[in-house]
Amino acid sequence: MRSSNSLSILTAIFVFTLLCVSAAKADTPCFTLASLKGTYAVTGYYEGGIAIAYGVRQLDGEGNLTGTYILNEPVAGSTTGARTVITGTQKGSITTLNCNGTGVFTRVLTSSTGVVTTQMDDFVIVHAYARNGQLHATAIRDAQKTPSVLVTPGVLVTREWTRLPSAEEGTE
Repeated sequence: MRSSNSLSILTAIFVFTLLCVSAAKADTPCFTLASLKGTYAVTGYYEGGIAIAYGVRQLDGEGNLTGTYILNEPVAGSTTGARTVITGTQKGSITTLNCNGTGVFTRVLTSSTGVVTTQMDDFVIVHAYARNGQLHATAIRDAQKTPSVLVTPGVLVTREWTRLPSAEEGTE
């Protein structure tokens, strides 16, 4: 009789645990395209500190991206450490977004030097807040999948994004 009661208690604990885990997962919202909406200040870091970029990107909450950038880079072949500044625009989309906030951006960059290139970036949302059951990304990190075609020699580029406050959403 004692083993029957122990088995019943263990079964009850197991079922209760499963229900609690399922309920906890159901309460955890996923990131969606609507999570990625707003204007972000972006800083791009080039491997070895060889160059740095600053920009502004807009995400529309429907998967579209636009932006501008300023890139301070070395003059190719300079023996004196000369530097140059180029500017450019970009347009693209979120091609993959997972529930956990990881995904891929695909962008077409057009630089003031005439270079036009398509780039893909792996990203992760590193900070967000929830409002009315919806997550809103406030900080993103990304890494370009291929070496930069704008900076010679081509090096890895990583970026930090910080969402700027908007009048319609407050300063969260």
